[in-house]
Amino acid sequence: MQIRGNYLSYISTTSLGLMFLVSAFAKAWDAESFAQMLLLYGSSNLGVVAPVIIMVEALLGTALLLRIHPRWAASAADCFLVLVSLIFAYGVLFRGIEDCGCFGALSRLYTGRPWVTFVRNAVFLAISVPALRDWTNPRQTPWWKIGVAAVAASMACFASGLSMRQSFELPNWTSMRQQNWDETMEKLNAVYPFSEDSTYLVYLFSFSCAHCQNSFANVEQFQDMHVVNKVLGIAIEDEEARERFYRIYEPQIAIQTIPNDSMAHITGSLPVALFISGGKIQNAESGGVTSPGIFLP
Repeated sequence: MQIRGNYLSYISTTSLGLMFLVSAFAKAWDAESFAQMLLLYGSSNLGVVAPVIIMVEALLGTALLLRIHPRWAASAADCFLVLVSLIFAYGVLFRGIEDCGCFGALSRLYTGRPWVTFVRNAVFLAISVPALRDWTNPRQTPWWKIGVAAVAASMACFASGLSMRQSFELPNWTSMRQQNWDETMEKLNAVYPFSEDSTYLVYLFSFSCAHCQNSFANVEQFQDMHVVNKVLGIAIEDEEARERFYRIYEPQIAIQTIPNDSMAHITGSLPVALFISGGKIQNAESGGVTSPGIFLP
């Protein structure tokens, strides 16, 4: 019975450890996107927490794989899973967030269904039970195991620092105030010839911005519901991010790209949606697009 219990405990800690390590290094590969995802929860300071979360996950994953005090490592992992599940539940209920960003750059693991995230976390909590019941007295932890855990956490933190390569709001950008809409319209006409006889939704965004990706489905609804005559996306040039965006989201609207400097002359933050009618901007929404009805007169 003891042998069987130890075997299940090994399976439990190994499964949990692999999950935490994959999650940590997948987010570290593109920590900028994960940081932008955290901003959706309502505070401009949350982005700096991204490397800390990644480091904690790497530390827990390594401790579980190396069975460094497995019962306590599994307990800490469970507390982490419960905490992030509660935070994600808040995001789903009150912030309209659908992607937990749990596996970062491994975007194919994102299903678009928030309930799948909760089920997945519940499964990992169940997997942890054998490790939690492992009452084996741990021997003194070898120094090399502690060293490996520290190196893994440091590598994850360092990698996330490298991939947080850009700030979403650039200090030289001017803000788009209502009194500047006529000037903004002139700049937009230089990008695309807008007709005074048509209505448009113009979506200014970045291919790599989590805020922008979160609202893209709502933007396409303007076209699907024929709310305006044309929906146009204008994005910052970034070929690598563009290819990934098209692969994941398969956009059904026309998208033009412009240099970063050109976007900076139009708006001070992204994403921004503009409702244009009669050759003039009639309404604007920044930070996301909630529903097509917002831009109707």
